Amino acid sequence: MRVIIMSATADADQLSKYFFGCGTFHVVGRNFPVDVRYVPCASEGTSGSGTIASYVLDVMRMANEIHKTEKEGTILAFLTSQMEVEWACEKFQAPSAVALALHGKLSYEEQFRVFQSYPGKRKVIFSTNLAETSLTIPGVKYVIDSGMVKESRFEPGTGMNVLRVCSISQSSANQRAGRAGRTEPGRCYRLYSKDDFELMPPHQEPEIRRVHLGVAVLRILALGIKNLEHFDFVDAPSGQAIDMAIRNLLQLGAVTLTNDFYDLTEEGRCLVKLGIEPRLGKLILNCFHHRLGREGLVLAAVMANASSIFCRVGNDEDKLKSDRLKVQFCHRDGDLFTLLSVYKEWECLPAEKRNKWCWENSINAKSIRRCQDTVHELDRCLKNELRIIIPTYWHWNPHNPTMQDRHLKKVILSSLSENVAMYSGYDQLGYEVALTGQYVQLHPSCSLLIFGEKPSWVVFGEILSISNQYLVCVTAFDIDSLPTIFPPPLFDVSKMESRKLQTRKMTGFGSTLLKKFCGKANNNLIHLISQIRKSCMDVRIGIEVKVDQNEILLFASSKDMEKVVSLVSDVLEYERKWLQNECIEKCLYHERHGVAPPLALFGAGAEIKHLELEKRCLSVDVFCSDANMTDDKELLMYLEEHASGSICSFHKFTGTGQDSEERWGRITFLTPDSAKKATDLNEVEFRGSLLKVIPSRTTFGGNHKMFPFPAVKAKVYWPRRQSKGFGIVKCDRHDVDFMVNDFSNLLIGGRYLRCEGSAKYMDSVVISGLDKELSEAEILDQLRTATNRRILDFFLVRGDAVKNPSCGACEEALLREISPFMSKTKPHGNCCQAQVFPPEPKDSFMKALITFDGRLHLEAAKALEEIEGKVLSGCLSWQKIKCQQLFHSYVSCPAPVYSVIKKQLVSLLASFKHQKGAECNLDRNENGSYRVKISANATKTVAEMRRPLEQLMKGDIVDHASLTPAVLHLLFSRDGIMLMKSLQRETETYILFDRHSISVRVFGPSEKIAVAKQKFVESLLALHDSKQLEIHLRGGDLPGDLMKEVVKKFGPDLHGLKEKVPGAEFTLNTRRHIIYIHGNKELKQKVQDIVYEIAQKSGSSDERPDDEAACPICLCEVEDGYCLEACAHKFCRLCLVEQCESAIKSQDSFPVCCTHEGCRTPIWLTDLKSLLSSDKLEELFRASLGAFVASSGGAYKFCPSPDCPSVYRVASSSMTSEPFVCGACFVETCTRCHSEYHPYISCERYQEFKEDPDLSLKEWCKGKEHVKSCPICGYIIEKVDGCNHVECRCGRHICWGCLEFFESSDDCYGHLRSVHQAII
Repeated sequence: MRVIIMSATADADQLSKYFFGCGTFHVVGRNFPVDVRYVPCASEGTSGSGTIASYVLDVMRMANEIHKTEKEGTILAFLTSQMEVEWACEKFQAPSAVALALHGKLSYEEQFRVFQSYPGKRKVIFSTNLAETSLTIPGVKYVIDSGMVKESRFEPGTGMNVLRVCSISQSSANQRAGRAGRTEPGRCYRLYSKDDFELMPPHQEPEIRRVHLGVAVLRILALGIKNLEHFDFVDAPSGQAIDMAIRNLLQLGAVTLTNDFYDLTEEGRCLVKLGIEPRLGKLILNCFHHRLGREGLVLAAVMANASSIFCRVGNDEDKLKSDRLKVQFCHRDGDLFTLLSVYKEWECLPAEKRNKWCWENSINAKSIRRCQDTVHELDRCLKNELRIIIPTYWHWNPHNPTMQDRHLKKVILSSLSENVAMYSGYDQLGYEVALTGQYVQLHPSCSLLIFGEKPSWVVFGEILSISNQYLVCVTAFDIDSLPTIFPPPLFDVSKMESRKLQTRKMTGFGSTLLKKFCGKANNNLIHLISQIRKSCMDVRIGIEVKVDQNEILLFASSKDMEKVVSLVSDVLEYERKWLQNECIEKCLYHERHGVAPPLALFGAGAEIKHLELEKRCLSVDVFCSDANMTDDKELLMYLEEHASGSICSFHKFTGTGQDSEERWGRITFLTPDSAKKATDLNEVEFRGSLLKVIPSRTTFGGNHKMFPFPAVKAKVYWPRRQSKGFGIVKCDRHDVDFMVNDFSNLLIGGRYLRCEGSAKYMDSVVISGLDKELSEAEILDQLRTATNRRILDFFLVRGDAVKNPSCGACEEALLREISPFMSKTKPHGNCCQAQVFPPEPKDSFMKALITFDGRLHLEAAKALEEIEGKVLSGCLSWQKIKCQQLFHSYVSCPAPVYSVIKKQLVSLLASFKHQKGAECNLDRNENGSYRVKISANATKTVAEMRRPLEQLMKGDIVDHASLTPAVLHLLFSRDGIMLMKSLQRETETYILFDRHSISVRVFGPSEKIAVAKQKFVESLLALHDSKQLEIHLRGGDLPGDLMKEVVKKFGPDLHGLKEKVPGAEFTLNTRRHIIYIHGNKELKQKVQDIVYEIAQKSGSSDERPDDEAACPICLCEVEDGYCLEACAHKFCRLCLVEQCESAIKSQDSFPVCCTHEGCRTPIWLTDLKSLLSSDKLEELFRASLGAFVASSGGAYKFCPSPDCPSVYRVASSSMTSEPFVCGACFVETCTRCHSEYHPYISCERYQEFKEDPDLSLKEWCKGKEHVKSCPICGYIIEKVDGCNHVECRCGRHICWGCLEFFESSDDCYGHLRSVHQAII
């Protein structure tokens, strides 16, 4: 006998050596020359976009380039998987070219397309390694070799079949190149370097090292070789692989261990004769023992071809259609029963109809025929080798559950007894594999998922590891079947059962509370889960938050569940307290003349929680030496405890800069006393960090955006230590002598300088005799004029710090200096803001930051120029203000935004390069975001440069009347997220959804933004409409097989349902168990009735689900529903808005509470902000302030000026009268009697004077002889000296002696002479 071994890729030298040095013959095929070119791509080793690897994009680019530049000829491109091939075919768009797919799951007809001619068009074939050796395609002239292949490997350590992408071997690379030279000379483009080729293994790893060794070990034992360790393999597999194969054979009962040697059992000998995988052989034999011989043969055949029977190819719509078609075959016992159903139905058809049936039902006809061939081959083998006759009829019926189902499950379990898994109780963990303890998910194509169920126990064919790990060929079984297995299972069933996680549902939470519970990007939730797992020492514990259903699901073992519930409840209560106490600071009026206005804390129930009229501090700034590592919850609780008061809001600092590492944020307390206590914390140690709390000097609440235009900031400073009269000049050490000579006897400020080199520092010059009033800048200017040497630095030696006015006084003084230069049309408090920083003990200068509205950049520049060198009120003459000469501003954006605006941003920054006196720098921050720093010597330049940058980097807000909060909330859902991602890819923009403000911004080039905004609005509204017309086929009391029953009754495309409900279109999503209706609500009700009837027949509860509860306000069905955060009661959104509007009109409506019967919980501020526009919220605040004043029992009153918003505290009757100077209208009011202020006179007396204006005059007249009243008009007349003739203002002439009156002075004088004998 002669043995000839033939191979195109095997290692010939190794085989020759193994077979005792036998000869080797190289037969050269008929090949044309192939030009191999190495063209490594720049993207090599980097990830591609989303799920598509970079090498796929490289292949696409090369295919396009070849098509554009090379002569005619078919292009064959090698990729690694069906998904990549289909994606490439879909995306490849080129004129006069046709893209074709080639992979193993295509039908014969589809594969045959690559052999057809397409006149006038070039074929571009994207293929897996199927085209490497299996077939020759005529006309292939160009090959594109990605250098990658998807390879399946069995890992004995984990029992998994791992499918991963890896590099090919040199022999495979040569085979691929050879495809280009089969019919004519060709060219191969290798997308890797020649060095990479040299590093590839010469040959592919032998299959015996990559597969399960069950069949091989069984055959070796059948040869009588009892010691496998000494068997002479050509390529020896690992010892671990051999041990696993033996363990598997022992569990199957195919071998026994006798005296340290393995012997075949009778069943093992039968398996050897069958010549197939031992597990499949046992499956066939056990089925035969249960009189299910036909079923056993088919089971073995379909299990061997399980991955290719269902054909799921094409675009997304084609794949969804395939999923719908599969539903009709799915069996609730699992994948093998589903495959059995497919084969049984196919076999019952006439031969001439089978191919058409396969095509119509997305079944791979080639695979099903391969199964048929396997059945026939096994049938002959059983008959010839084991004398077993298999009947041609079936006992099992997929539509009627019988004992055969139970027998089949037991047979499958006994054949795959090592592959048992138990449901963990937590979907994210999946199933726990009994032997390894690892947690693995069901494969997305698993039939069990169609029924929306997770059986407690399953047995699987294998574990497939691709991007994730999955159980495939899964069958459900009952736990009482485990004790019947022989040999018994290798795991402890009761121990596994005790490890199963329990589920606990927590409900009654609002969506905002749950979002805060989860935190940004789920950071809070991830941190909490980590802490709980550590505390309970169980990494399996999980928490799922379903914001749309207002519930939390907890997963933990029975012994840990109560502890987990307690820990989660504590965190929820913590977050609930913040929402309940949340307030915003509202100014009663705009700041004027640098004087801060009174503040009100506006909170839950739309009530005024605190009114601060004395301008005491409510907010504090918190600094930590390691702010980024500080636990926020612990810090807030510590501050609350120390301050003995509640925190009503906090804002975490998220900026960048020198103080970003230390500045934690800003906190607002409910009372000023609590804020004052908090400020006592100065340099206090907290969790290893130094904590510092100082009063906030700017309002954070109320005006969250200080200016409507980008701000310009300027730093100013002035000395707090007086000069000692000498200073230090820093220079190059070689220039010291020259400078001493230049500066000696120099006249500065009317004084001659003394100058000498420093004895301590070789690079310094000491200058003395300076006027102590001079500043560094004044001296430095003259020093630079006196020498041509370079001065590196100059500073004055200063003495002790002097006492300065308070920071608040300095801020007011700065604003007074700036005020004359600001806009005259509105108070400067709205245009600029000053903040003076408390100095550290060692600081030589006071520092301040002035922030201007960017529109007033010219006024800002003038103001800064004027205050340069001035001295603030309360400071000493030498404390002159110095303004920075360079102004800075920053614009930043997240990394995803930068990726879509990079080209425009680089172009914009390039256009700034020629801007005189300005500079722009682009930096990448530690968190991945990007920041542009603008530096210029003029505020106008900063403002002009910032405007286009902000327009580009801040994006466009999507503002559309139809995008109500209810519509925008869809963006929290998976569908909403997928919609945004899809639009981003389509429009090449970035869409940012701000979850806190519930707003959307679009970033990118301006022309693309407009398109993206339009498509976003249209798509989101369409999604919202579709959500209103969804019918769910699982959940609640619905039967698990409802979707299958619907498909069975109406067909996979629901054509039967369309006939019953004309005028509507339907789409079935099998993964989510949802019917989407394209119609109206009336049609939805009809479909619901039909589905309900099917559910009733399938065995669901007899009670129909209740209709949605009515709105407690309008008592109608809830429309555009809104759940209140505090109590989770649901209302119509419009009804809640109207309730707030009603409160605006009536002072008796506060606090604004939930109107659900028996609730009366105040509506939280977060709800008010979600329901109302900013203008309406302001109106509600004003109404609440009116209600607060009205209900204060006279403790507070509004300023008496018409429509003035200011409020003052009323003085008690026992207190002396105090003036109230209104900061809004400047009217002075007495706080006791509420009249205009009246110094030096009591309120009672002032009231009397108001009632009788002459009362004071009457009082003055009493007892005075020289004072009388006019007898005609009553006017008071005072006579100091002169004659007794007095003329009153009424025109009468009066005799002072007798008060007789006359019409003229002559008559009066006549009277005096005649009656009184004298005029005096």
